[in-house]
Amino acid sequence: MTKADFMFLMILICLVSQPVQRDDFIPSLPLPHSETRMQPVTHIVIHHFTLSVAEMLRTLDRSRISVHYIIDTAGHIIPVVPEDKVAWHAGVSYWHGLNGLNKASVGIELQHPDFGQTPFSEEQIAALIPLVQDIMARYHIPPENIVGHSDIVPDAKADPGKAFPWQRLAEAGIGLWYRLDDADKMAEYTVKELLDIIGYPTEGRDLESSAYAFRRRWLPEQVAYDDDVVGHGQAIFEARTQATSLPPEERAAFLAKAPRIHPPDDGTFLTDPDFIRVLRAVAYRYQTERAKNRINMGENE
Repeated sequence: MTKADFMFLMILICLVSQPVQRDDFIPSLPLPHSETRMQPVTHIVIHHFTLSVAEMLRTLDRSRISVHYIIDTAGHIIPVVPEDKVAWHAGVSYWHGLNGLNKASVGIELQHPDFGQTPFSEEQIAALIPLVQDIMARYHIPPENIVGHSDIVPDAKADPGKAFPWQRLAEAGIGLWYRLDDADKMAEYTVKELLDIIGYPTEGRDLESSAYAFRRRWLPEQVAYDDDVVGHGQAIFEARTQATSLPPEERAAFLAKAPRIHPPDDGTFLTDPDFIRVLRAVAYRYQTERAKNRINMGENE
């Protein structure tokens, strides 16, 4: 046996002896892509992903982003980044006056093989509810600050998807739901003003995207399969990731040209009476809840 043959044999033995990495293998945690939290946690952001947990963790690590928790379809909760660290999950985002939700939020990723278009598993939702309730209690987070990724980045994100059970979570004190009769109690406002009251971004092209994100959450039966997310999801993801590294003064111009979600009906739903009525009812609920919270905060000072 020549020296070259011997070296080749040793390399082959080393490769064969390496343990096979199972699909559910979890890389070293916590992931390092985080920073010290400098302000209180005031929001929870819910996402979804379609990969296996191992693939998701590798994707997070490779992309230098992160999240606080992953919940797989079986209901297993995997801590990824400690809550006292800022995880990089929300990207360029906005909700009710707050720009950049990473700094003030806990991010939770839910595994879902179908982009949130079909029901989430019972085990997963049963694990999610007490986790979110616990986080809300510890940080005194009001229900109106429980958001989906599509609420805060409506032109680029569709998660957690049309099948996410927002009403069930609201019944558990997580997020808000509406009473349709409340629409009659709401003063006359434009669609933009109503979305502003709830918290959605509405400047520029965000208006139509936010209205569609609203419909995905509150009127999911009117939302078709999100073809843009499936067909252009990677391009959208890459553009948003690139935007986070740009100076703020360059970011808006870059995102104005970036790929985004296009409502399939070109925004014709904006004048639909059912959409307007539900929008008014939801805006009334958010407006009154925030008013009550301001009163309660004043009494506790």
